[in-house]
Amino acid sequence: MYKVTRLLHMSDPADEPTAARVLERITAAAESTPAGPVLVARTLPGVRNGGDIVAHFQFASAPEWARCRASIDEATSGPQIRHVDSVEYVGGSPADGRAGRRRSSRPSTIYRILLLRVEDSAAPAELDRFEHATAQMPEHISAIQAWQLSRVCHAEGTSRWTHVWEQEFTDVDALLGPYMNHPVHWGHVDRWFDPECPEQIVKDRVCHSFCELPVPVIDTAPAIPLSAEER
Repeated sequence: MYKVTRLLHMSDPADEPTAARVLERITAAAESTPAGPVLVARTLPGVRNGGDIVAHFQFASAPEWARCRASIDEATSGPQIRHVDSVEYVGGSPADGRAGRRRSSRPSTIYRILLLRVEDSAAPAELDRFEHATAQMPEHISAIQAWQLSRVCHAEGTSRWTHVWEQEFTDVDALLGPYMNHPVHWGHVDRWFDPECPEQIVKDRVCHSFCELPVPVIDTAPAIPLSAEER
């Protein structure tokens, strides 16, 4: 799948009627294309540089996206929208450990996306360690229902984004509690983000965004078994 995600920063985030019209406009544009699944939703309180609207589309290929992008470009621009952070990418594969879905009796209701930029000077070995550690987080953090780490093909916005880290959660508390506060998160992976650590390779600010999720959007391989604590 060729995936496109745009984080829209509204000119007036408090103008709910205008935001509703933008949501309708983007949804109508997506419905005129073969994109699927599609997620168009308002972000929730607590995002950081994450915009006011998440617009996420999946196409069969980059050429299919190229044929459809004019309508999406038009729907995600205009005076109501102050800024857009946009990424295009091929989703990471379960075969190389970059994606997966946990078998669970509880549905995912929250979609979270992190846009980040790894500096050009990062050594390939260090980049591999960072990607491996990030993709291994679900083995330690059971709150993550589904996950996908991808390298960006094309980026626009505040930074030249290089990676997309997507997850699904059962609820907001699972994201903001067990995930954000887990020792593996802040004690291991965060060192690549921390300017006070010599291992830092992630530069510029990140886009941390999340929204409600009507249906799953992370397409992965067979689920992994429930852990003992989840049974």
